[in-house]
Amino acid sequence: MKNTFFGKLLSSGLQAIAVQVLGGVFFLVIAAYLSKEEMGFINWANAVSVVLTMILSFGMDQVVVRRIAASESSDWAAAAYLFHSFLGSCVTFVILFAFKSLSNDHNYKIEILPWLFAAQALLFSAGPLKQLLNAKQKFAPYGIIAIISNIIKLLAIYLFIRANSLSIQAVLGILIGCAAFEFASVLFYVIAKGYFTFYFKKVAYFKLLKEAFPQYIAILFDSCLAYADRILLLLLSTAIASGDYGFAYRAYEIAKLPVVIISPIILARFAKIFIGNSKLSDEGKKQVQGLFTVEMFFACGIPLLLNLLWSPLLDYFYHGKYGSANSSEFMILSLCLPFQFYINILWTLGFAAKRYKETTRIIATTAVINVVLNLIFIPLYGGNGAAVAFLLTSIIQLLMYYHNVKKHIMEFTSKAFVVFFAISIAAYFVAIAVTNVLLLQLLIAIVIYLAVSLLSKQLQRKHLDILFSFLKK
Repeated sequence: MKNTFFGKLLSSGLQAIAVQVLGGVFFLVIAAYLSKEEMGFINWANAVSVVLTMILSFGMDQVVVRRIAASESSDWAAAAYLFHSFLGSCVTFVILFAFKSLSNDHNYKIEILPWLFAAQALLFSAGPLKQLLNAKQKFAPYGIIAIISNIIKLLAIYLFIRANSLSIQAVLGILIGCAAFEFASVLFYVIAKGYFTFYFKKVAYFKLLKEAFPQYIAILFDSCLAYADRILLLLLSTAIASGDYGFAYRAYEIAKLPVVIISPIILARFAKIFIGNSKLSDEGKKQVQGLFTVEMFFACGIPLLLNLLWSPLLDYFYHGKYGSANSSEFMILSLCLPFQFYINILWTLGFAAKRYKETTRIIATTAVINVVLNLIFIPLYGGNGAAVAFLLTSIIQLLMYYHNVKKHIMEFTSKAFVVFFAISIAAYFVAIAVTNVLLLQLLIAIVIYLAVSLLSKQLQRKHLDILFSFLKK
């Protein structure tokens, strides 16, 4: 099945489902039982921990994959990267723990930071082994391990809830334990299969660092772009605001799952249809536009349905703790979904066409803009300000990627994006104006969105045919 369209989706989606969906569900569940302040501290410490591991990676992820995929004699790169990640993680943990121990200010976020970093560092150390498997086109093993790990997390949380003993300390213990399980399991698997050896040469390791360095600047800016809002929100606002925004952002990340799944598929396909270094054939341009149309249909339809569901469902399940309380944050973040789908296609085109310098420049510029916007809007509007900063950054980033693709690769038509976006907004307001009954609202919104999309011929059978022919090759 691996050569079929659905086989590709399964291979690409297994790890994404484990990390994005099950991992996100874990945090959404504990949010019901921990206070907003505790969730705010967890969101902040988790964001800081991820940024630290991104900094420690030194940009070696993509280099290791490319080296191992290109040559069977380059498996040493995984061992070198494992040495690098494990040593760097240990040194950073010692520094964080010492800072916590020596700090006179017993701030809760500082207290839990070393332990959340320990969980993230174990996953980071498993990264080189995951990259080794991915480079060998062995996607399923780590995906299965990650799914088992996240199921264990959920079962452990259930047991603590049943015992009425769930606490932030229990959450930290579960995260560290499951991360250790993932690391040990994937290490055992690659050793048992004969894919991995601990041997590597120092000269080769330094050569790997040198090769990865050009990616490092991009990694630094990318980490700022991805996590600046959640780090600055707790520092510039309140833990409650951080808890509300962190919950909405987790839901937004789950909603982005289609992008995560399809990205590696279209990247591989785009690389095949380019002629020379940066030009597309007329047939290639037609395929890209067809793919874009279908993606925009779903990208604008997802936030339409989620915003109708958000307050009624979450108010019911969380008894008013989340739902209406942070509906504005989620609505603003959900508006970013179509922009992120669009950006993903443009970024993939640029990357496949080897426009690395332009891509790095765009990431760096928008990262700085994002930090500035957060510094402006968070003190004024809290979580809503962070969401607005993210939306404005997404718009600016889209415009920059669009200019890059138009200048160097192809003329891109944005009509589908504009029309589907407008239809979804109209369908939302008509649905909530006609009735207060949730099921009727959903039915009205879906009918309007589908009918107008089809009658206006923005979505046609040929677009779906192009999509499937594009992805099957």
